[in-house]
Amino acid sequence: MSDEIGSMRMDVEEEIVMPVTPVKANQSIPTVTAIILLLGAVMVGYAAYNSFTTDEIFAEADEIALSESFTENNASVSPEDIQQYDHDLSNSKYGEWSGVLFASSTAFLITGGILLYQGDRRGIHLGLLGAVILTATNMWGGEASKEAAVHLPEVASLTFATMYYIYACCGVFCVVSAVMPMFFASGRAALSSPLVQLATAPTIEEE
Repeated sequence: MSDEIGSMRMDVEEEIVMPVTPVKANQSIPTVTAIILLLGAVMVGYAAYNSFTTDEIFAEADEIALSESFTENNASVSPEDIQQYDHDLSNSKYGEWSGVLFASSTAFLITGGILLYQGDRRGIHLGLLGAVILTATNMWGGEASKEAAVHLPEVASLTFATMYYIYACCGVFCVVSAVMPMFFASGRAALSSPLVQLATAPTIEEE
């Protein structure tokens, strides 16, 4: 008996279709993102609380300590100079709006984190919005700090502005974290939109 099965003929219009392997959902990806956003919301919320409850950034002891620190690094800065910087920044447009902006960022980060923890795709958009507000607010704070520090030596002005830019980098980290589930197919599979949730909801059969 011959071991040959024989030749197979295909029609010209027929195509070989490879089977599609379904992507397995990985819920841990949006969960980790949710935790990052919620931790960020706690820190931003603390900043918002300070903005609403304090009139100035530095206490008197902080002004003295900063003055001594700059003086030790060959920058002549008196506590009165720090106090003037604090007063000018706190009474600037940034000082007036920072609390509201930080509070808005906190609300969006919390809501986005909760929705992502529940596997809702809308959490990405809300978390991303909160992170963008955080980044933009701190970038604005860096520019406002430069304007308030025009009377200070360059090293002092750069030090204060750099703090806000570092906080802005934290906002960028939250931006990347918010969209992280979309980078992975398993992360996208773990998220659902409201329309999908509605379509997959069990229906009651008509009698």
